Amino acid sequence: MKRIIYFFAISCLFASCNMGQTDKSKELIDSLKNANSMLKNGYDDLISNINDINAGFSQIVAAEDRINSISINQDGETTSAAPTQNIKENMEFIIQIIDDNKNKIKALEDKLADKTYASEELMKLVQSMKSQLSDKQKEIADLKQQLQEKNIQIGKLGVRIDELKTENDNVIKENQAVKSENQSVKEENKTIREQSQAVIAENEVIRNENEQVKKDNEAKERILQNQDAQINEAFYVIGTKKELKKKNILSSGEILTKDNYDRSAFTKIDIRNTTTIPLYSKYMKLLSKHPASSYTSMKDSKGDYTLKITNPSEFWSLTKYLVIRIKD
Repeated sequence: MKRIIYFFAISCLFASCNMGQTDKSKELIDSLKNANSMLKNGYDDLISNINDINAGFSQIVAAEDRINSISINQDGETTSAAPTQNIKENMEFIIQIIDDNKNKIKALEDKLADKTYASEELMKLVQSMKSQLSDKQKEIADLKQQLQEKNIQIGKLGVRIDELKTENDNVIKENQAVKSENQSVKEENKTIREQSQAVIAENEVIRNENEQVKKDNEAKERILQNQDAQINEAFYVIGTKKELKKKNILSSGEILTKDNYDRSAFTKIDIRNTTTIPLYSKYMKLLSKHPASSYTSMKDSKGDYTLKITNPSEFWSLTKYLVIRIKD
């Protein structure tokens, strides 16, 4: 956007040398209005694309939960009412969503390559999404291995998952190239900003025209930041069996099966910042599902437990709700 301001400023400066050319002044004003409208529509498209990508991640988590909810015995047979076909269907669905999100993120990167929409916060958000997509591809590869160990045959999906693993390695290389490109964009933006300062004072009309655009963009930036915070938010609750039942969090040995559970009992955290949770209890049991390799427990001098999350992305990959039971 700074490049647009610069070009507009130069145009207005030359126009000011010919104050008598009324038609050219009108054309300049019309051009400014059209540019502002195009810029607003462009940012609206960016937000719509980001919302679609976030929705895709939510669908992937839901499909993973459906697969994990199906019990499989040592002979590879399902012990629940859901047939093995459901596993294959959910795997196909997950792979399709991963492909869709990969294409949408690539389209978003292409648009951000346009200096008009260059933004450090947007670049960071896209990198966060690419990292999240990379984590999901690793999880699906692990899930495929687990299913194969239990003799669950997934046919052509096995080949596709191997391809996703290869693509994930390529994404890592692409990220390095993107970092280099981002540095070039920053240097170009700095040059444009320095050049623009020389003509801003002589273009009061352009400054007023773009003031509203600036406010709109700041509002959209706040929306993007909030979305980034939501991606990295999680919730935990600590309580005795009696307390958890009273708040409808625990019921018949299962958690969060009732819609009227007490949401206020949960504490919201940012998974990037919170990796240790003191329990102040000599007994602890995780009722929610989390990979055993992603956390550990420690005792203090009084014998009280503290939960330490050693791998946040893996720990919160199955659910964003942590339920810990302590003794009554």
